[in-house]
Amino acid sequence: MIVVLSGEGKSDLGHCGNSQGQCRTPDFIPGPMTWLADQIIAQRLQYSLLDDTPFQYIFIAKPRLLALEQQRKLELGKISLPGKKREQETAYFHINAWMLGEEALRLQEEHRDQAIAILFRDRDGTNSAHAGLWEDKWNSLVSGFARSRLDDRGVPMLPKPISEAWLLCAAQAHPYQNCAALEDMPGNDKSPNDLKSALKAAYGRNLSSVEQVEWLREHGYDDEEAASQMPSLQKFRHSLHVALTSLGLPPHNGVQQ
Repeated sequence: MIVVLSGEGKSDLGHCGNSQGQCRTPDFIPGPMTWLADQIIAQRLQYSLLDDTPFQYIFIAKPRLLALEQQRKLELGKISLPGKKREQETAYFHINAWMLGEEALRLQEEHRDQAIAILFRDRDGTNSAHAGLWEDKWNSLVSGFARSRLDDRGVPMLPKPISEAWLLCAAQAHPYQNCAALEDMPGNDKSPNDLKSALKAAYGRNLSSVEQVEWLREHGYDDEEAASQMPSLQKFRHSLHVALTSLGLPPHNGVQQ
């Protein structure tokens, strides 16, 4: 199995240390969201890909996805979108997932190994977005993966409102308590009591993405408990388990997720 990743920046899934559009270890520097995904995958494999076989992760930088979109436009002309007219931002999510899904299938053929893909995007950093925006973006990611024909092996990672909410659930003074409320906190760092400032306060200082991974390694993360309170994490966790099941992996703890 190979896991194809693409995110927004260093603080989520990570980045290529060699500034290339695609990389693997040792050039791939994983972020805290990769560590979280790896922990869930390890529940099924009974070992950590990051620790034992990190070359199974292939990272695709965001500019590379945009380049793939431009290449597709040159080949086919304007990219048409199915169904009713989409809002610009959700259309962007759809195309991102479509391109990543196709790239995952190409890498699957190249490496002669089954692939899943994880695409990280933040929902929105403000509270001004309409109530259904998270669902719109999630559905756009799902439809984009379906269009690529990767289908259930394409996994959206869409924290609500931003990934700091998931991390703060564990890092706060009373871990895994009242985490549902974190999904309603502002993600925009210009807002009062925003999530980024709250996470910094919980850590005691501003941690780099590498230091956040180190923190998670030291303290652990109860993804099952956190997901029971945070719907956006539960959706990601479920989608990842569905992707792993599609590869024929046995259920975690004998229970189908």
